[in-house]
Amino acid sequence: MPADAIRQVLAAKADAMVRRSAETLTALLHDDFIYVNAGGTRFDKLGYIETYCTSGKVVFHEQEIDDLLVGEFPGFAVATLTVRDRFNAGGREVLATYRSLCVFTDANGKWLWAAGQTMPTS
Repeated sequence: MPADAIRQVLAAKADAMVRRSAETLTALLHDDFIYVNAGGTRFDKLGYIETYCTSGKVVFHEQEIDDLLVGEFPGFAVATLTVRDRFNAGGREVLATYRSLCVFTDANGKWLWAAGQTMPTS
């Protein structure tokens, strides 16, 4: 069932960001990954890993996933979810809730995160 596999990828991604494991995060993202954050900044795979995992610009302490809905299509899946983040950025602690849309591709039986966009909740 893709919803279970997608939930596992999202949990592994959150864990990799908290542990700041670039190796784990790299394995979860498609090579052509593209992401737009809640501030409107666009990232490719390397930029995402650097910004959210290795640079120290953003240091995650926790990321919780809720309200996950997954739609499966031939070769890909689309997930919508609520993300509750606790991280440090620019010298301040941030506690925030976001809505996200994530696209996953089935790469020979392994789900990879291919694209995403996040927006603040109102």
